[in-house]
Amino acid sequence: MPPFYHSRDQMGFTPLEVLVVLIIIGIISVMVIGRSDIGQTDLLARTEVFKSHIRYAQSLSMNADRIWGINCDAAGQSYWLFVDGDPDNTSNQRKLPGEESKIVDLTQFKLTLSAATLSFDDRGRPCDDNSGTQPIGNDLLLTLSAGGGTNTTIRVTRNTGFIP
Repeated sequence: MPPFYHSRDQMGFTPLEVLVVLIIIGIISVMVIGRSDIGQTDLLARTEVFKSHIRYAQSLSMNADRIWGINCDAAGQSYWLFVDGDPDNTSNQRKLPGEESKIVDLTQFKLTLSAATLSFDDRGRPCDDNSGTQPIGNDLLLTLSAGGGTNTTIRVTRNTGFIP
């Protein structure tokens, strides 16, 4: 047999076979990558929502003659907006924008939040007491965790309440 002559069995893959294999690899890759970030996406989304809730409490304090704040429960499962310095009095709890109830339940998102009480004085400075009279001495760090070691840290800057 001449060297330039090849039988059909020795030609390799057809372009159609290569295309089908690449399409299958692409579909599997999309499924694996898409499923790996589900928990991270929820964590990042809820972090931004929580930041906006803190900013909302700060805005209310600066635009009213009342002390507003956010309280995160000791178990890290929920948080709520409060007014007039008493976070545990249910008559002082208020509904946050975009939420269905006064208490934001983080367990439905499989998240936990570090326990803290954060109030703001009339200038919008973050305070570590319920009555909004004692500005925090250092930046406040709050941690939102999704389990499995995945978490984000929210920094509330002292003196200004800025949240990067």
